Amino acid sequence: MPEVVDTLDLGDGYRLSITGEGTTLSALPMVRDGVGWHRAEPGDGTAEAVLDLLAGQPGSQTRGNFTVRSWSAQRAVSERAMGVDQTNESVIVGDKAVVKWATHLQEGPHPAPVRVAALRDAGFTGMPAPWGLVTWHPSGRAETLAVSVDEYLPGAVDGWTWAVELVTSAASCGAIEPITTAAADVGALIAQLHAALAPTESVASADDARRWHRDALDLLERACALSESTSGQVLQAHRHEVLAELDCLQGMSGVSAIEGHGDLHVGQVLLSGGRFVVTDFDGNPVLPASQRGLPIPTVVDVAGMAQSLAHVAIVAAKYTVLEPSALAAVDAAARDSFLDAYVHQLDTLGHARLYDPRPLRALRLQQVMREMVYAAEHLPRWMYVPDAALPALFEEGTDR
Repeated sequence: MPEVVDTLDLGDGYRLSITGEGTTLSALPMVRDGVGWHRAEPGDGTAEAVLDLLAGQPGSQTRGNFTVRSWSAQRAVSERAMGVDQTNESVIVGDKAVVKWATHLQEGPHPAPVRVAALRDAGFTGMPAPWGLVTWHPSGRAETLAVSVDEYLPGAVDGWTWAVELVTSAASCGAIEPITTAAADVGALIAQLHAALAPTESVASADDARRWHRDALDLLERACALSESTSGQVLQAHRHEVLAELDCLQGMSGVSAIEGHGDLHVGQVLLSGGRFVVTDFDGNPVLPASQRGLPIPTVVDVAGMAQSLAHVAIVAAKYTVLEPSALAAVDAAARDSFLDAYVHQLDTLGHARLYDPRPLRALRLQQVMREMVYAAEHLPRWMYVPDAALPALFEEGTDR
């Protein structure tokens, strides 16, 4: 059993334990039996105890090194496992709520508490309704997220399913309207997200712009070093062109910046019950913790989503025989529909000033380079996506 660093009593023989040592820490559900404390499994009742804790104390309350924020008085029973990702273990309770334990605790400060609270306060409904959060902030460490509780969305699928299916259908039989309509709906959703976060607006400084440019150059060097990949070879051949594209980031001082999503792509957009919702406000996992929660220009989120739509087409092509020209046309139409709807909705909401499209192409290139590094370091089988995306982006030219 890992060393217990801290605990939050949940009552009736349940608790949340911070375990591990150094920077390798976990927030784990625990239950007590006749022998002692042990790791709780779905069905043991610890997730239900979290809901009881939230229901019993609306608002915010500090308990030792923990802060409990509650926005719901609902309770639920009957637990079942939902799954494990890279950072969380999720438990569904009563088909009403999802309790996520941060089984790989991120170094703080964690951006989710601020962003989720801001969106909720603004009345944003384009995300699973938040029920509550438990954060941990021991002396000498920045606050980080230990447990989050959100509304459960039955049958929800992310964009690597719904978007791939729509793109495949459009390229196969010419039914392009479903994917362009979906892309437009997502564009409007992201505009609503940014409008809801407008109260967090600040102005980017010259230091911010230099940092964005410096980080992009560092990423370029890391990606160029991946010489065994097709994308690494293409990037080396176009290095001077990329340097010229990235230069625009130095001119971003003075633009609006907000507490944006920070890691936006189609996988973060769920389709449930005929509506789209955006999830996962943990920030970009490839950034240092000190930068993950910093304000960003809205174009960062827009570029991430636009480029991921191009990646959807690549995934679709891998698993189905599709005519390349038809697929390219669908890809372009979907991205154009997303961008047009985003700009129109943001303007309609009175927040057009938040979006400066000038670095869109540079940030799309940066996103592909991040995919290259991610594939090389964590998921080699994903390298086929940047290998195809990078040449296509150069062929696309300077338009969007």
